[in-house]
Amino acid sequence: MNKLFNYIKCYIFFFIILFIFLLIFSIINYYQLIPYNILSIICYIFILILFFILGIKISILEQNRGYLNGFLISLVLIIAFMIITLIFDKISFSKLVYYLSLIATSVTGGIIGIQKKNK
Repeated sequence: MNKLFNYIKCYIFFFIILFIFLLIFSIINYYQLIPYNILSIICYIFILILFFILGIKISILEQNRGYLNGFLISLVLIIAFMIITLIFDKISFSKLVYYLSLIATSVTGGIIGIQKKNK
């Protein structure tokens, strides 16, 4: 039960930060303050950082097997993203690479989170 609660806390943290991020970037895009290609790069970097922090957060809460916790928490999100992508668009090779980079970033965050917890 405690493990499930930790995952739920991390998902709530993720979606709150993601909502704030989407709101800010939608406003920036609406008023065209930054060109779209630069904004998409910033968006990709921010999502990578968010997955990295998510991996660190879950591994600190779980205190063991950081790589597995980072993988599991990102896998659930990636499956949800892929379902949404299938509803509105097709999955391409570039999207698969994007999703794999998010998973790899979360796993790396999980490994670093365990190393920080052990010190």
